[in-house]
Amino acid sequence: MAEQSPTPDEQVRRLYEEAEAKTAAAMEQLVGRDAFGELLAKVTENVVALTKIGNDALDLVVRNLRVASRRDIARLGAQIARTEDKLEMVLQEVEALRAEREERPAPRRRGASASGGNGASAPAAARPRRTRSTGAKS
Repeated sequence: MAEQSPTPDEQVRRLYEEAEAKTAAAMEQLVGRDAFGELLAKVTENVVALTKIGNDALDLVVRNLRVASRRDIARLGAQIARTEDKLEMVLQEVEALRAEREERPAPRRRGASASGGNGASAPAAARPRRTRSTGAKS
């Protein structure tokens, strides 16, 4: 019998494998040169520089929009923490002063017996209110 000619599928597969082998050999030759390493280093430098430029431009846009950035939020968080610490110190001092005041006996005021009682002044609601004069004479 005569030799069978390859089917179209086999021809495509053979052509693909030949192209792949030639491409692999060319790529190995390309990568094996020193110039490829230098080119790769330059491309990497350029990518890093473009990334930095993009980040700087985005920061500028955010700043001009007056939207809080991550750095602003972190700074505000630190300020809030410091303020909470100071407030806690003030609260402790107030509590210490209250405890100290409760330990001391209350001072006696003049005329305590005339007011009919315990020496405490009248509550704020029972005190007469002072009114300001408007300056106009009637």
